[in-house]
Amino acid sequence: MHLRTMTLQAIGPFARQHTVDFEAVGASGLFLLDGPTGSGKSTLIDAVVFALYGKVASAEASDDRLRSAYAEDDVESFVDLTFEVGSGIYRVRRTPAYDRAKKRGTGTVKQQASVRMWRVQPDDPTGDLPGSEPITRLDEAGLEIERVVGLTRTQFVQTIVLPQGEFARFLRANPEDRRGLLQKIFGTEVYERMQQRLAEMRAEANREIEASRVALTSATAHLVGAAQLGEDDAEAMSGFTAADGSGTHALLALVSERMADLAADAASLRVAADEAETLRVTSARALEEATATQRLITRRRSLLDEQAALDAAGAQHTEAVVLLERARSAAAVRPLLQGVDRAAADVATARKTVRAALDAAPESLAALVAEATDVPGATVLARLRTAREDAVRDAAALDRVVGLEASLNDERRTLREARDLADTLRDEISADDAWLSTRAALRTALADELAAATARAAVAPEHGRREEELEHAAAAHVNLTALVSDLDQAAAARASAASTAAEAVAREATLRTARIAGLAGELAADLADGDPCPVCGAAEHPAKASLAAGHVSPGDVAEAERVRTAAEDRLARARDRHARLTERVQAAREALGDSTPDEVAAALRSTRALLADCRAAAADVQRLSDEVAAHDEATARRQAARQEASERLADQSGRIEVLAQALGTIEAEVTVACAGFPTVVARQSVLLALVSAAGELLAALTDRDDAERHLADRAAELDAALAERDFADAQAARAALVGAAELAELERTVSAYAAAVERVRAGLADDEIAGLAADAAVDLPAVVEAERVAREQATAAEGRARVADQRRDAATAAAAGVHSAAERLSAAWRAGGPVTRLAGLASGTGGDNGKGLSLATYVLARRFEDVVAAANERLLTMSDGRYELTRSDQKEDVSSRRTGLSMRVVDHRTQQPRDPRTLSGGESFYVSLCLALGMADVVTAEAGGIDLGTLFVDEGFGTLDPHTLDQVLAELGKLRAGGRVVGVVSHVDTLKQTIADRIEVRPLPEGPSTLRVLAS
Repeated sequence: MHLRTMTLQAIGPFARQHTVDFEAVGASGLFLLDGPTGSGKSTLIDAVVFALYGKVASAEASDDRLRSAYAEDDVESFVDLTFEVGSGIYRVRRTPAYDRAKKRGTGTVKQQASVRMWRVQPDDPTGDLPGSEPITRLDEAGLEIERVVGLTRTQFVQTIVLPQGEFARFLRANPEDRRGLLQKIFGTEVYERMQQRLAEMRAEANREIEASRVALTSATAHLVGAAQLGEDDAEAMSGFTAADGSGTHALLALVSERMADLAADAASLRVAADEAETLRVTSARALEEATATQRLITRRRSLLDEQAALDAAGAQHTEAVVLLERARSAAAVRPLLQGVDRAAADVATARKTVRAALDAAPESLAALVAEATDVPGATVLARLRTAREDAVRDAAALDRVVGLEASLNDERRTLREARDLADTLRDEISADDAWLSTRAALRTALADELAAATARAAVAPEHGRREEELEHAAAAHVNLTALVSDLDQAAAARASAASTAAEAVAREATLRTARIAGLAGELAADLADGDPCPVCGAAEHPAKASLAAGHVSPGDVAEAERVRTAAEDRLARARDRHARLTERVQAAREALGDSTPDEVAAALRSTRALLADCRAAAADVQRLSDEVAAHDEATARRQAARQEASERLADQSGRIEVLAQALGTIEAEVTVACAGFPTVVARQSVLLALVSAAGELLAALTDRDDAERHLADRAAELDAALAERDFADAQAARAALVGAAELAELERTVSAYAAAVERVRAGLADDEIAGLAADAAVDLPAVVEAERVAREQATAAEGRARVADQRRDAATAAAAGVHSAAERLSAAWRAGGPVTRLAGLASGTGGDNGKGLSLATYVLARRFEDVVAAANERLLTMSDGRYELTRSDQKEDVSSRRTGLSMRVVDHRTQQPRDPRTLSGGESFYVSLCLALGMADVVTAEAGGIDLGTLFVDEGFGTLDPHTLDQVLAELGKLRAGGRVVGVVSHVDTLKQTIADRIEVRPLPEGPSTLRVLAS
C-alpha cells in the first residue's frame, strides 16, 4: 500500500486546510516528519489512520481530539486521503463526529460522522473512475477498506505505523501483557475461545454425569417407594449407582426381578376380587325381589283401610253436595244485590249534596230555587243556567280592566324611574365635559417628553460600538504588558540556554579531544605479550603507552554528548518561544498604535456614562410611549361614554312623555269600571262567586235526579233474577250466600271424596295387588343382612386388588425412569471422556500436555518465535552482532505462570542471557524497533504478502549514539531499497542534517499549527 496525497482541515491543531504530497516527499524513499513536541506530528499519523478506519492510531487516545479547537464553527472537519494498492487507486474522504453551533438560535447540535470512498483515475486523483459508485455507509466503507488494504486497523497500526513506545513496553512487559498484545495483533482469540469452549464442554460433561447420577439415585429411590420394597432391596439398589456407572446392569436385573413379583401378586388379588363381586351381585338381586314384594303387601293393606273410612263418611258427602248447589245459586245474584245497595247509597249522597249547595249559595239563588217548589225541575235548572250565564258575561267584561288596575303601581313606578335616570344622565354629561377640558394640555406635555427621550436613545448603538472598541483596546494593553513581561523572561531564558549550550559544546569537544589523545594508552592497557597490536600488528610491545591521569572513558563522552544535545534542544525551544513572543508583541503594538492605557481608560469611562444615559432614555421611551397610548385610549373611552350618555338622555325624555300620557288613560278607565265597588277586582270577585255557586247547585240537582233513576232500574233487575233462581226475596238470597273461601272449601271437599273413592277402587284392581296371595309374607331383615355381608366382602377384595394394581403400575413407571436414568448415565460417561481429555490437553492441565502450555499460548508461542526470528535478522546488524533475542518456555521472575512467552536478550560478549528490562534507553529503542519491524514482516506474511509501500517509524532516535543511529538508518535504508517509503517521526537535529526530504510542523503564535512539505 502506497500513500499518495492527504488533505486535512480543522483536525487537531491544524485549523486551516493543509495538503501533504506523500509521493513528492517520499520520492527518495526516506523522509522526516519534524516538529516540536505537541505541534501535531502524531496528528498527521492519526489523520491517516482515521481516514482509513474511522479511529485514531492510539487505542488509548480519544477520537474527540480530531475536531480542532481553533476552527471556526462553520468550518468543516475532514480528512481526504488518496492511496494506491494492487487493485487500483482509491480516495476516501471522512469527517468525524463533533458538536457544532446551531445555524439558527443558540446551543450546539451533533454533527454525525460521514465517509465517502471511491476509485479514481490513475493520472487524475480528482476524477472518478467510470463505473465506480462511491460508498457512503460507514460499515460498508470499513469492510471495503479492510478488503483492498488487506489489513485490519490493529494490523495496520502495527505494520504501517510502528509505535516505538508500545513495543518498548512489549519488550519490558511480563509474559501475560505480551500475551494480550500478541493476541490483539495476530487475532488468535479463536484459539482462546476454543480453549474456553472445551473447558465449558468439560464442565458441561461433568455436570451431565453428576446430574445423571443424581437422576438415577432419585429414580431408584422413587422405585423403592412406589414398589414398597424392603430395606435390603433399597440398600442393594443404592449400592449399584457407583461413581463410574459400572453397576447399572446389575441394578436393572434386580429391578426386573422385583417387577415380576409385583405383577404376580396383583394378578392373584384380582381373581379373588372378581369372585367376591359375583356373590355381591347375587345377594343384591335377592334383596331387590324381597323389597318389591314387601312394598305390594303394605300398599294393599293401606287401600283396604282407606276404603272402610270412605264408606263411613258417605252421609256427610251428600249434605255437602246440597249446600254447594245452594251457595252457587246465591253467588249468581250477588252482583245484582250489590248494585241495588250501591244505587241506594248514591241517591242518599246526592240529596245531601243538594242541601249543602243550597246552604252555600247566595240568597238570590237560594230564593230562586225556593220560589220554584211547584215548578218542574227542568224549569228550575233553566233559570239557574240563565243567572249563571249573565254573571259569567259581566265578569269576563271586567278582565281587561282588572289587568289595567293591577298595572297602575308598576306604571307609576316606571315613570318615576325614568325621570330619575334622566337626572343621572345629565349629571354624568356635566362631569365628562369638565374632565375632557384638561386632556389636550396633558397630551402635549407627554409628547414633548417622548420626543426628547427618543432622540437620546437613538445614539446608543454608536456609544455601544465605541465601548466595545475601547474594551478590546484596554484588554489588548493588558495583554501587551503580559507579553512584554513574557518576552523579557524568554530573552533571559534564551541567553541562559545559549550560554549553557555553548559550555556543553565546548565540554564535549574537550572530552572528545582528550579521549582521542588517550586512545593509545587505552589500547595498550588491553595488550598482553604475544597479542598482535591493533595499530601496527607487532606481537612485541617494548614501550606500551600508559593511561594518563583522568583518562576520558567512552561513557564520559556519551554523557557529554547527551548533555550537549539536551542543551541544544532547550536552546532551540527557547529561541522558538522568543521568536513567537517577539512577533506577538510587535503585532499587539501595531494594533494599539499611539494610544496609552490611561487614555483608553478615560475614554471608556466617558463612553460608558453616555451609554448608561442612552439606555435610561431607551427605557423612558418605552414608558412614555405606553403613557401616551394609555392617555389617548382613556380620552377616547371618556368621549365615547359622553356621547352614549347624551343619546340615552334624548331617548329617555321622549319615553317619559309617553309613559305619563298612558298612565292618565288607565286611571280614567278603572274609575268607570268600579261601579260603586272599592275596586274592579272586588266587583269581579262577587260576580265569579255567583257563577261558581250556580254551577255547583246545577251539578248537585242533576246528580240527584240521575241517582234516583239508576236506583229504580237496579231494583227491577234484582226482582227478575230472584224469581229465576227460586229465591222468595232478597233476604233469602242473602242468607244462602257464603264467603269465597268457604265456597272453595266445599268444592274441594266434594271433589276430594269422589277422587279418593276412584283412586282406592283402581288401586285394589291393579294386577300386582290383585295377584297377591291373602297370606303373603317376606323376611326382609334377613335378606338385607345377607346383601350387606356380601357387599362388604366384595369391597374389601376390590380394594386389595386395586392397591396391588396401583403398586404394580407405579412401580412399572418408576422402573421405566430407572431404565432411562441408567441409559443417560452410561451415555454421559461415554460422551464425557473424550471431551475431558481434550479440554485438559488444550488448557495445559492434562497428563498428555508435558510442557503445561495451553492451546492459545502454544499458537502465540509459534507466532512469537517467527517475530523473534524476523527481529534478530536486523538486531544482529544494528548491535554489531552483540545482541540476539530468544524465546523461552521457562517462567519469568515477574510471572507465576508458565506462558511460553518469556523472552531473554543474549549478550554475545558475555554469552549470558539478560532480562530485557536491563537494557539502556538507546538499546531498548533499537531492540524495540527490530521487534516492531519483525512484527510488521510477520503480519505482512500472515495477511497474504501484501505490499507495505509506506511505513512510519515513531520517536526514539534521540536516545541513540551516532554509530548506532547510523546502523539504524542503514537498516531503514534497506527497507527503502526494497521499495518502501519510510517516514521517520523525530525532532533530533542530526536527522535533519541526514534526511533532506521532510514535513515540517510548526505551531503559530496564536495557537494552531501549520505545516510545509520540503522535497528535493
